[in-house]
Amino acid sequence: MPSANVRWPLPLTRQNQFFPGMQGVAGTDNRTGLRQHSTGAVFYVDPNYPGAVVGRDGTNPTNPLPTVASALALCQPYRGDVICVAANNSWQYGDPADLYATAIVEEVTIDVPGVRLVGVSQSSPMGVYWTPASNAGTCITVTALDVLIEGFCFTEGDYTGCDAIFAEWDGVTLWADNLVVRNCTFDDTVDTAISIDYAWWCDIHDNAFWQCDTYGITSPVAGSGVAYCTIHDNIFHDCAKAISLLGGCDDNHVYRNSIYSVDAQNAAVATNDGIDTTGGDNNQVYDNFLSCLLPVPANGDYDDFCSAAATDAWINNRCMDGPSVTNPT
Repeated sequence: MPSANVRWPLPLTRQNQFFPGMQGVAGTDNRTGLRQHSTGAVFYVDPNYPGAVVGRDGTNPTNPLPTVASALALCQPYRGDVICVAANNSWQYGDPADLYATAIVEEVTIDVPGVRLVGVSQSSPMGVYWTPASNAGTCITVTALDVLIEGFCFTEGDYTGCDAIFAEWDGVTLWADNLVVRNCTFDDTVDTAISIDYAWWCDIHDNAFWQCDTYGITSPVAGSGVAYCTIHDNIFHDCAKAISLLGGCDDNHVYRNSIYSVDAQNAAVATNDGIDTTGGDNNQVYDNFLSCLLPVPANGDYDDFCSAAATDAWINNRCMDGPSVTNPT
């Protein structure tokens, strides 16, 4: 019995007499965590785990797979599969004595629709470290619908340069529509962070693009036709080109992004280094924070830093000396 003057929480919650996982009772008492579908499987990837080898089923975190590619080979379309990638200690200042020093070093193609690829970094704001397997390699190529990528830090590692994510279309069998990229970091060794070729309905948000050498987000070729995408709540810090939606990109929404350029801030030439939607139609660009001045006859201003399509609506974008009221020219 409780002691005197101690309030006992009521009503009491008691364990059922029979419960899933008990011998003879159907079901499981395992915590499935990231499962998104009744038939989905969670595949665990951890190249640092002792004895991790290809050939396991990968569904037990204490019996993981060594590579993302080996997990992708086990995924099935629209089953609700999740690939859960364990954290590693590959940061440049990481102490090898802490173990877990091996990053994800792969160039994979996600060709199974409906897959979720999730990096689980216990306390880091950076994400799970991922590098290419060759100079200027592309870490992840997406050629399937309804893919989610979350929680990774892309960096060149032991190689020279890298592209992080490429959403690919070939007009016949490869489609990367409905791609979600969120909570990822792209560091200053990345060339192009996210390249989108004719993908619709993508959602790119809450990522950090730190000094990417070529592009933060781009549509790579003329006629790539990116449409109905949302790009929002990202940080772009001193990328060569932050957001370049060219080649007939229509009906996209770009909002609440923070875009800093040292050239624009210093009134140096920063031609279309901010947001560029030239060549598209009916895009809406609003509530972005830009490190440039309102339009003035000088380098680095709003008209130099950004360019709009004639039919775009650019609304209340925040320059250093006030909100814009026109489309940039």
